Amino acid sequence: MNEHSIPEDMTQVADRVALMAARGFPVNEDDVIKEALKLGFQDIVDERMEGNYYTVRWDEEFNALQVFGIENSFEGEAKPEEGKPSFIEQFKANSMNAWLALDRAASKIIGR
Repeated sequence: MNEHSIPEDMTQVADRVALMAARGFPVNEDDVIKEALKLGFQDIVDERMEGNYYTVRWDEEFNALQVFGIENSFEGEAKPEEGKPSFIEQFKANSMNAWLALDRAASKIIGR
């Protein structure tokens, strides 16, 4: 794994935390997971759009990944299903299921 790849599971998250700490950048698992989910969801959205037309950002509570279009227009958001834990906690429990949930959310937002 290089430092620019997106961690896809908890093993890669732990590796990233160790790598960053060794380089003098103390981060914790949640920090790395938040960034991985944001970048990964951006990749999913870009792939569905066949280009980089939308921007993905976390909301203030790190609960929903919001999608913005041209001129910062709100297009939609991916948030955990009712009664489910945050995407960060879902990633810790089963990263594959978290990625699948984000893929389904992108499909609903973009319509493809």
